[in-house]
Amino acid sequence: EFSPRKKSRASRLARPEIYVAPSHQWSSWLFSLAMLVVVLPALLTYVAIYLGKDAANPPSFFVRLVLCIFLDSVYGGAYYAVLLPPARLLARFLPGAWVPGSSKECEKQENAVVDLSITWPLPGSQIPPSWIDVARRSKRDNPFFLNHARGSTRLRQAVFRITAALGTLTMVHTMNKFVDHGSSLADIGLEISFTDIGWGFIVGSIIVIILFLVEVALGWIHVVGYFEIVVPGEFLIINLLWDILFHVGVSINEEVSLRGWILVNTTQYARTLGLSPSEAMAVAVALQAGVFALMHMGSPGASRVGLTNLVIGGTVAALNVFLSGGLSFSLGWHFGWNIWMGHFLGLSTSGIPMSAKLISVVPDPKKASLHGGKFGPEQSPLAATAYLLGCTALALIYGGDGLAMWRDKLA
Repeated sequence: EFSPRKKSRASRLARPEIYVAPSHQWSSWLFSLAMLVVVLPALLTYVAIYLGKDAANPPSFFVRLVLCIFLDSVYGGAYYAVLLPPARLLARFLPGAWVPGSSKECEKQENAVVDLSITWPLPGSQIPPSWIDVARRSKRDNPFFLNHARGSTRLRQAVFRITAALGTLTMVHTMNKFVDHGSSLADIGLEISFTDIGWGFIVGSIIVIILFLVEVALGWIHVVGYFEIVVPGEFLIINLLWDILFHVGVSINEEVSLRGWILVNTTQYARTLGLSPSEAMAVAVALQAGVFALMHMGSPGASRVGLTNLVIGGTVAALNVFLSGGLSFSLGWHFGWNIWMGHFLGLSTSGIPMSAKLISVVPDPKKASLHGGKFGPEQSPLAATAYLLGCTALALIYGGDGLAMWRDKLA
């Protein structure tokens, strides 16, 4: 149905005629929009106000945790419902766009792990002949592991991540204002320092560059091109913009929710159980790391090795917050790690699809257990070493000042 060989079909999808839905469909759509954008957010906000009305007797940690999760999801869904239609409209006018005409087909395209209508590796790529032979015998749809999407699809995926980040920030504001009385963004580490963001970006980026160079040197991956776009007619800079926005959203969403509200509040709750500040931080770090790994269970190619590595990565990410004194370093690290791995160096980042790369590589189809397969280097045996290398750099930059500050807060 989406074969690029059917030019007339592709043309209709890229610039579909205006579809006038029956009146009952419009009514259903407006009702759903009102529920997502107005009713559910208003209802949950009212619940937050009600639960926090007595500042002297705040709700328990577990009640606040459940409320936090629901607020995050509902607020993010509301922003997405508002911004997705204009994003789909804009996507139709992008160079090389190929956007279905119906909402159902749009959703299918946006949720696809890999766009099988895209030919990759690109024709003319200098791939070792033995690798090609292995790929031809493979029964996988994607024998070279890497997932790809059109730029017009990446725009809409970026909107999903940006709206999730907006939902997280709105959740934190609501919790601070109505439930966690007297709390501020600084209390969960969200006191922005561009210096710390810069240090985090540098450390996260350098670690990934080292990983890349080691994999190239060991022959696990092979460089096949530079400044690559996977769909003819698209523009590298435009596609990279969507990828950057995507990972800005991912970084804010995961760091502020997991390493911000949940990590800090879990630590405070552990203190009420009689644990010392250091013990409370250790428990919170371990729980947060487990949740972080479980969040990636559904990622393409995820395995026990990858999830174990992510427990280590989640632990280091939490230490980022405690050692640096806040979320800024962790935000920079997360963004630098993802953008360099996936879109500057062409490696798989938890199976996230790509539409443009500064360096294009092909992984050896016989060495998935070494380079991580679809999941990427985070499933590689090198990942744990990379995380620990970053943690060492973190300790050298900040010493123990941040840790002492958090202990004082929890004392």
